[in-house]
Amino acid sequence: MSRKYRYGQADPERLMTLEEPGKPLLFDADRGLVTEVSSRCNVKALAEGLAGKSEREVKEALQRFGQEVMEVTAELADGKYLDRTGEMVAKVAAQTGVFFPHPVQRYVELSIIGARPLDQWNIRESTVRSMCLQVFRCSVLRELEAAGVNTDGLPCQGLCLGSFEVAGSKGQQPVRVRVTKTLPEDGVCEFWFSPAAKKARGRAARRR
Repeated sequence: MSRKYRYGQADPERLMTLEEPGKPLLFDADRGLVTEVSSRCNVKALAEGLAGKSEREVKEALQRFGQEVMEVTAELADGKYLDRTGEMVAKVAAQTGVFFPHPVQRYVELSIIGARPLDQWNIRESTVRSMCLQVFRCSVLRELEAAGVNTDGLPCQGLCLGSFEVAGSKGQQPVRVRVTKTLPEDGVCEFWFSPAAKKARGRAARRR
């Protein structure tokens, strides 16, 4: 028997389920892209391969892996799996000259969906001045801990920051990224993005 509805109170029997625990939440990303990114950039295999490595080796490997994830994501998202969203994001950026946040945000979102489809995350803010990514459940940290890798100091942040750097390059807008919260202490890793100054090129750069 259903409960009588009361104004201002949610009815549990009528709530929508947006995701199923343990199943990928792909939004509108092409499943082929997710499959290819996941197979080419396997987080579990990476973590297992880092067992017994030094702190420096772990940090460097994670940064390289993050860069690789974004390179692969951009290659597939702008090529084999280019969709209407990607076309429009690129077109609007080219016409307006505004490359932040949407081109960068697109790469960031697709890289997480592709390499870490079970993660829980959210774009808290997205404006021309700043973008905020929140990660509530991170498979990278989980796999590192499962493999016995020392995660003190969160070396996995190098993976995220490395990938974000490449996203800025691919999106034609370098970015600055600040880490303001971490999963162990705050229950969420929070990254704030802002556009960085673009490097001048050619003769103009030399004259300056």
